[in-house]
Amino acid sequence: MFNKFIRLLTIFLVIFTAFESYAYNVTITGKATVSKNRLRDAYYAALNNALYGSIRWYYKENNQDVKVTSEYLKFIKSYTILEQKLEENVVVIKVKIDLDDVALQDARLLLNQYSDSAVFIYRGIQENILPDKQVKNAITTALSSTQFATSNEAAFLGKIKDISDNAQIEKAFKDIDSNVLLIFDFQPVATTEEFKDSNNTCEIITTVSIKDKKNEAKTIQITTGSNNTNTAYCYNDAVKQAATETITYVRENIVKLPETAAKLQKYEIKLVNANNFVITKNIMDTLLKRGLIKSSKTVSYNQKSVVFEVESYFSPEELGNKVQSSKLPMKPTKMEFGKKELVLDFAAE
Repeated sequence: MFNKFIRLLTIFLVIFTAFESYAYNVTITGKATVSKNRLRDAYYAALNNALYGSIRWYYKENNQDVKVTSEYLKFIKSYTILEQKLEENVVVIKVKIDLDDVALQDARLLLNQYSDSAVFIYRGIQENILPDKQVKNAITTALSSTQFATSNEAAFLGKIKDISDNAQIEKAFKDIDSNVLLIFDFQPVATTEEFKDSNNTCEIITTVSIKDKKNEAKTIQITTGSNNTNTAYCYNDAVKQAATETITYVRENIVKLPETAAKLQKYEIKLVNANNFVITKNIMDTLLKRGLIKSSKTVSYNQKSVVFEVESYFSPEELGNKVQSSKLPMKPTKMEFGKKELVLDFAAE
């Protein structure tokens, strides 16, 4: 019986050997035993073992004790199969793997970004005033930027037939694995005489009810508006502002991030003297791909500089240091840091 157990165990036993590495291009061998004539399964197991083995090798080389999970595979930039063969019922695959060493240095931070799971309902905005899609996008964007996850939203809404029935909403919330419920009640202000700001062309009063699994509830209210003469754009601006301000308030005052959590920061990156918008876009795409920034959007562009608004778990100074150690399409010759700005200057020295 013991010998049978050992034989079964060896099906999953993998032997890793890394003979070459150039920077963090690793050549490594993965092995897996064929069980019940399932050659295809053994092939993918051997390949998978090589991929995992390359990341374990990286951390071993850097004297770090890290439990490697499937999430770490996102830090493999590319791989090439150099050799594959079957030796005495064992699939052997030799793979050349290009690791993203910059991202791997910060993997624990990038993979452990804290977020609370939230679900939400919104009411009061008619489709002819503002399409549902835009209302939902404003709320989900605001939640994401304040580290609220919305992965349970579809399942939550699937349990609700009538969004005006609060008892039904609360029951659905209890059945969902989320710890925050936000109910947005939007009320467009009917006449300009009632506007809080006479310069506005539209205004919305937003009431947000916040509930948790302990059935504790709080309510906040805000009036937002815009002077945009286009009605749809005006209401879109007002809803965006209401969602951003109320959800930011919730995060800062009601459902606070733990002190140990890495906090998402918003600031600008200014690329000066790059002389080519395509290059600057490639640089920002590289930072996004490596997880050094979470999002970016172009704020302004002229012949001398491009300004992007970004969200990152790194401060401007920390991100600047990461930029210096990254393999970018073009390296800045000097950098400047501010609380809300990182300047990358590409002028020739």
